[in-house]
Amino acid sequence: MSNHAVDHLINIIEEETMIYKDLVEISKNKTDVIVKGKVNELETMTELEQSLIIKIGKLEAAREKIVENVCSLLDLDAQSATISQVLECVEAPQAEKLKQKKQDLLSVLDDIMHANEINEKLLKSSIDFIDFSINIMSNSNSDENNYGDSGKINESKKKTYFDVKL
Repeated sequence: MSNHAVDHLINIIEEETMIYKDLVEISKNKTDVIVKGKVNELETMTELEQSLIIKIGKLEAAREKIVENVCSLLDLDAQSATISQVLECVEAPQAEKLKQKKQDLLSVLDDIMHANEINEKLLKSSIDFIDFSINIMSNSNSDENNYGDSGKINESKKKTYFDVKL
């Protein structure tokens, strides 16, 4: 078994983890920006996030190739192999390091999911508030009477500023 291939896999996972940590920081900063309503900063942060996601995609592709290589060296099916199976076949020092890097990556991914959930809720609240404000404005501008010439209640004609709510 080539120690070089496993070391390369460990290095790729470390690089991915570092970039994901950067994404966690951006997500946490986005929370503050969303709360303060700084749209321009939010746009800049989103662009930075996208560039990091592209880097992660490239590292992910490299990691998949390395995993295929490691699996072929270990005589495992790369499509169905798990990290646990790889760990069983790798020498102790490398196995422990690989296991730790896996845990580090999973922890950072959990942090990102948590931060993104918070940001999603904040953005939804902001959108709901904007929608509420638009509805109030559109209803307050109504010049129509409640009753028609026949003395019956007019059906309300809701004015809209947008055709579709996404």
